[in-house]
Amino acid sequence: MFRFCKNYLTNQEIRLFINSNKNRKCSTTEVKAKESTLDNWKRYWKGLYLDYKDVAVDIFNECKNRPIRAVTYLSLLGTCCYFHRVNPDECSFREALLQNSMRLMFVGENNRNPVSVEHIAHMTQCFNENIIRRANLGIISFIWLDNYSNHCCQYKSLCPYLKPQYINFYERIVDVGFLSKWWILEEKMKDYDVNDNEFK
Repeated sequence: MFRFCKNYLTNQEIRLFINSNKNRKCSTTEVKAKESTLDNWKRYWKGLYLDYKDVAVDIFNECKNRPIRAVTYLSLLGTCCYFHRVNPDECSFREALLQNSMRLMFVGENNRNPVSVEHIAHMTQCFNENIIRRANLGIISFIWLDNYSNHCCQYKSLCPYLKPQYINFYERIVDVGFLSKWWILEEKMKDYDVNDNEFK
């Protein structure tokens, strides 16, 4: 059969015929690869959907069987979400510091509480030196003092062995933020317009 075809077909036609067969084989393998990729994606998303469906059904059944535990967990989750939402940031600390500084300015120098004046002056100086840092723990924040500014490029500020250690980290904390308030700043501003030295 091949000899018969060879007599009637030129070499160029034979090459075209062979190349067309090769292209067909390549196209079929590409289609199979695409189909296998689509099948894998379908299987993956189907398995993911079934897993989440099983988890949701189990949670619903557990809540139905033990409602007190479910209410406790939901209330804890809601409380944590609320605490996270009202967790103060560094901008709110700066704003509270400026507001308290303005409150002190409206009081005469002789009537100002020295504790409030000293704390506000110290925090303002730390802000000017750019050593104020905020540690965010999700539901609570800590304002602490670093050794150097972010813009400082000396070796002491860049060396990892000279960074603040976790052992004495509590000594660097200057304020605690919780429920949209900075508690140490508020404590320092109590009776800010009363100078106890005047009564001595």
